[in-house]
Amino acid sequence: MDTLMELDELKLAWATLDRRLEQQNALTLKIFTDGKLDKARSRLRPLVRGQVAQIVFGALVALMAGSFWPGFLSVPHLLIAGILLHLYGIVTIVFGARTLWMIHHIDYAAPVLSIQKQLADLRRFYIRNGMLAGMSWWLIWIPFLMLLLMGMFRVDLYAHAPSVIYIGTGIGVVGLLGVWLLHRCSRDGRRPRLARFLHDSMTGTSLLEAQAVIDEVARFEKE
Repeated sequence: MDTLMELDELKLAWATLDRRLEQQNALTLKIFTDGKLDKARSRLRPLVRGQVAQIVFGALVALMAGSFWPGFLSVPHLLIAGILLHLYGIVTIVFGARTLWMIHHIDYAAPVLSIQKQLADLRRFYIRNGMLAGMSWWLIWIPFLMLLLMGMFRVDLYAHAPSVIYIGTGIGVVGLLGVWLLHRCSRDGRRPRLARFLHDSMTGTSLLEAQAVIDEVARFEKE
């Protein structure tokens, strides 16, 4: 009888110990996860500042172009340049605001897999944002220069030096084609280094670091 009681007490002690170990492991995981999530959130702060700067830049461009083109309704090339630049500024604002919205709506209380998906969605949109804001400058600098010269010096670039616009447009088209070819080559499985380089350069350091932190949490949970 005493032996049976000792065995029951031993089983109870083991069960209690197992529960305490599970609680300890859960607490350790929570402490580790909370710390890493705070770290991931802080890694995205430079990206937030960058998007704020993009919105401010877009607003300045939109204001400049919006106050310019209504005064040149009878000059088609300046009108078109002004409208194009105005639209560019507005779209830049919208894309920057959308990126900020996605950053601030990441649910860090969600499962790690869900956070990884949210970061992946953010990365894809951020790449589109970067392509719009950055790649378009292969061509958008031309209307920008036209408005700048006309607004500051009353010099009509198209009327006085149309070759600058034609040559600049040609260079811009060639540049865009070059980037497109580079991207196409990076999708070839035989060039993993090029693919990784383009992926990292388009994603941005802060977003890559945030993804790395969340991936570390995912690995820790599996161990």
